[in-house]
Amino acid sequence: MTPSRAICSTAVVFALVASGSAWNDAHAQAWVGDRGALDVSLDYNFATSDKIVGDNDIEFPNSGTTTHQFTIGAEYVPIDKLAVTVGLPLALLKYTGDKVNYPHPGGGSYDDGSTHATLTDLRAGVRYQVLEEPFALSPQIAVSIPVADYEVEGNTVAGRHLKALHLGLGIGRVFGEATYVHLLYEFSLVEMDDANADTEKYSQNRSDASFTIGHRLLDQKLDIHLDANGRLAHDGLNFSVFNAAPMTVQNHHDPVLKEDILLVGGGVGYQISNDIGVSLSARLFLAGINTQNASVIAAGVTWSPLR
Repeated sequence: MTPSRAICSTAVVFALVASGSAWNDAHAQAWVGDRGALDVSLDYNFATSDKIVGDNDIEFPNSGTTTHQFTIGAEYVPIDKLAVTVGLPLALLKYTGDKVNYPHPGGGSYDDGSTHATLTDLRAGVRYQVLEEPFALSPQIAVSIPVADYEVEGNTVAGRHLKALHLGLGIGRVFGEATYVHLLYEFSLVEMDDANADTEKYSQNRSDASFTIGHRLLDQKLDIHLDANGRLAHDGLNFSVFNAAPMTVQNHHDPVLKEDILLVGGGVGYQISNDIGVSLSARLFLAGINTQNASVIAAGVTWSPLR
């Protein structure tokens, strides 16, 4: 399928590549705070793109989207080594591409060039730190549930509106007193898209991984880190085989796309006081298929009323 033919017959999907604080603060996921600790966070992600990249070098130019996402989150440690987390994102999306050449037969209500705001998927989970030495090790489990009837079809969408179970493992180690490395892996078991019998054939299970190496300065108050984040879909529809799919899939293809993403970047964090910390980071789009070429800037603030 040539890119020009695809432009006439398909629309594209945008998935938020920095979904919540788990990606912004991945270096913290292997450790659990002291019993009774409470952290309340507000994270902001700005993502921007100018095209869609498909598989087999397919591209859709001038089809970009800008997204502002605000996530309110909280983490509480009710007993030793066990952390309970919850997060709810609010997304503001605007289509910045060509509003004529990318019509979508199955939807596209967010493709008018206006800004659309919606809550997306509530996520709640727990993690338990089973090891501290010689490295920190924390298995975790979470669920995500859509809480709003947002758009899932078109060039600009807020997500796929699918419930998911997330199983993860965080591994971290501190070298000396100030340098650390962290690896977070998560497998998501996602419900099938039930738009019709054909879309239900495409699994949306995926793997996400992040790697961080960082160093703390100024009596542990300043945190500087380099990061890599990746997502691998285990099944789904590629743009290169779009025309071979049944019309029931072609008209509802966005939620069943096979979307892979690789981002690299870094950031800084600073502990202003015992109760307040701030962070700033960036992720550059390095590679991906069937996705927006979206790079991300993220900022966050954490308030710890209980420590």
